[in-house]
Amino acid sequence: MSLRVSFDLHDADLRHLEALAQQTQAVARSTPADAIIASARAVLESSERAQLAEFVKERFARLRAMLDMATDADWQPSTEDRQRIVNALACFGAAPAANMSSAPAGMLDHAIMIELVSRDLEHDLIAFRDFCKFRSAQAARTRPGLEDKALQSLQQRREILQARMHARRQKDLDKAGSSVRKLFSLFGL
Repeated sequence: MSLRVSFDLHDADLRHLEALAQQTQAVARSTPADAIIASARAVLESSERAQLAEFVKERFARLRAMLDMATDADWQPSTEDRQRIVNALACFGAAPAANMSSAPAGMLDHAIMIELVSRDLEHDLIAFRDFCKFRSAQAARTRPGLEDKALQSLQQRREILQARMHARRQKDLDKAGSSVRKLFSLFGL
């Protein structure tokens, strides 16, 4: 039997998240990306050692995808796109967000934050997932001597997927009302 739980974020909650976002973004601008990534990875590793509810584990799988996207040498995001990813990861690896406990309740706080930022990175995560699937399929079918052609094909696919990601993100922002637009920019995403 499953049970659906939902909650509303009220104005006070949004103000709190906005303040947290501003603090987090200030840290993200002044902290090396590698340090932010390492801190976010430590949060992920803590979650893997904890006994967590399945819905919390599902959110942490999204954090893993964000980390993979940030560190994948073949993905090669633009400077702006990479900063979006680092901004998202800063929510988990930089003060004040890092002050969340690694206890189950703190992991729930992280899971909520993962849900929020992964919604903002939805098109990025989908494009990256599609890229990884293409790369795996291509690796399985590439014959010796055709590696250069495979690399060129991978680069073309990456460019297509990143262009699609940008177009979808812009379409969402164009359709969004001002309050929703604010949420999309909450974490500099």
